[in-house]
Amino acid sequence: MTEAVAINLQPDWDGRHRIAADRLDELRRERGVAKLEGKVFDSRQIVEAEAELDAIAAAQVEAERRRRAEQEAATQARRAELRAHLTETLDARSKAITEAELATYKLASALEQLLAASKDASRTMLALGHTAPMSMDDNSVKLRASLRLAAILGPVCGTTFGRLSFPVARGPHLADGTSLLDSWHDSDALKIASDISKVITPENNHE
Repeated sequence: MTEAVAINLQPDWDGRHRIAADRLDELRRERGVAKLEGKVFDSRQIVEAEAELDAIAAAQVEAERRRRAEQEAATQARRAELRAHLTETLDARSKAITEAELATYKLASALEQLLAASKDASRTMLALGHTAPMSMDDNSVKLRASLRLAAILGPVCGTTFGRLSFPVARGPHLADGTSLLDSWHDSDALKIASDISKVITPENNHE
């Protein structure tokens, strides 16, 4: 474990350069002193010190080159990851748009059927001799539908989505008195239950 840590440590090239430069200056001073005092001085020490200083300087340059190369490689790798992520994100975005468009057309078709079926039910009740119920009135159906849509879309859209506005649909009950715990289907069934039972129960039929 100690060996692995030592391998990962980067040499202190600045420190080594400073020590080598100080050593070379000291040897040159010693050579001057020897010359001044008429003593013999082994100049090979200076040659070796100069070579060591040059080697350290070259190592510094190479270490910096490698650092920059590694940094550039890491930067390019990160950019490649980001480009790949962007490609995936744009693909997911395109799929979401397609799904949203299909879902909107499907919603429009379902709402159209809801309104048409409500009108048909009201006309049928009139034909059976009953008054068309307010619960099947176009405005009532649209109001209940808008509240349910707002409750479903609210967590994502809030009360506005671009130029679309939605009524506030919060709390355990919506503005029409229905419970948010109930499904749209079940809450609507409760709303029209009383009006429908008057018509479909045999004793209430005018036959």
